[in-house]
Amino acid sequence: MGELASPGPFLALSNGDAEANNLLLHATGPADARLIDFEFAGYAHALTDAVCLYVPGPAWLAVGDPTTTGLADQYRRTLARGIPEAEDDVRYGYGLAAACVSWGLVRLQRFALLHTRTPGHHSRLQLIATLDAAARTAETYRTLPHLTTWIHRIALVLRRRWPDADQDFADSARFPPYQARH
Repeated sequence: MGELASPGPFLALSNGDAEANNLLLHATGPADARLIDFEFAGYAHALTDAVCLYVPGPAWLAVGDPTTTGLADQYRRTLARGIPEAEDDVRYGYGLAAACVSWGLVRLQRFALLHTRTPGHHSRLQLIATLDAAARTAETYRTLPHLTTWIHRIALVLRRRWPDADQDFADSARFPPYQARH
């Protein structure tokens, strides 16, 4: 995706692994939070760091729906302070969708390994949930329609191949969002 390879004003320093488990919270509040795990640090499209808000990560952590919690707006407002182009709905949506879809495709590369795992293995569920979330993000921003359709088809094929993984991940009673440990 050209958007991620040539981010223009969205080029930013990233720790390269902005997952929930790489943020240490301090008892004094979010102002004292610290990012950890910089082994993949470098310059990248700023919206690749937002993927963890929308798509489950490798540790199967999800923070819930960032739109209804207000986290999506808060992230975008904060980003726009340093990158004013983040206020452009089309540009922001395209960049975010490209980052989420890219992450879904990276995770899809694990298919051969996951297919060898026993039925019911959580990693199969995770892959389908990741694909669903990536496609849902692109649909929300009304971008990448052909790629989104393809991702939905792949998720459907995986559900048929792995009947044990044919589950509704929007069911928050069965798949609750990540809760911070105290």
